Amino acid sequence: MTPNLNDSPAPSITLDDSFWPLLTVQIRGAVPLASFEDYLAQRLTYLQRPEKHVTLFDMRNAPMLSSDVRQLQAEWLKQHGALLDAQMLGHALVITSPLLRLMMSTFLKVRPRSHTPYVVTPNLSDAARWGLKVLEEAGSTPPAERIKAHFGLTPH
Repeated sequence: MTPNLNDSPAPSITLDDSFWPLLTVQIRGAVPLASFEDYLAQRLTYLQRPEKHVTLFDMRNAPMLSSDVRQLQAEWLKQHGALLDAQMLGHALVITSPLLRLMMSTFLKVRPRSHTPYVVTPNLSDAARWGLKVLEEAGSTPPAERIKAHFGLTPH
């Protein structure tokens, strides 16, 4: 069978810590509940590291999460809220859909107990620039030049 080049990639969640303490989470497609459970287990291991970090969520290729996934995420956020507040310096969300951006911005503003800075933007380089700034202001030592090169950041 010849693959159709128009087919979208299989749903997946990829975590990339190669720029630690900037963690990148890329969500593609409608991720099944079991895959999201695996992601949350992996995500917890990063929260248990001694170093605080910034997470960049690349959701440019993600539809709205299913209700089952949203429910699981809400329970996980509640269960690990104190650890998230302690270990997160910030999170940047890259969302190109105006509706999803509005929904996420609203959710983040009303989420109880969260004092973590965040940005919601349609632009990956803006999110990376923001994350790098947060890390540097916190006194962290991210691989700044590699981050700038990877995300195509130029001075503003």
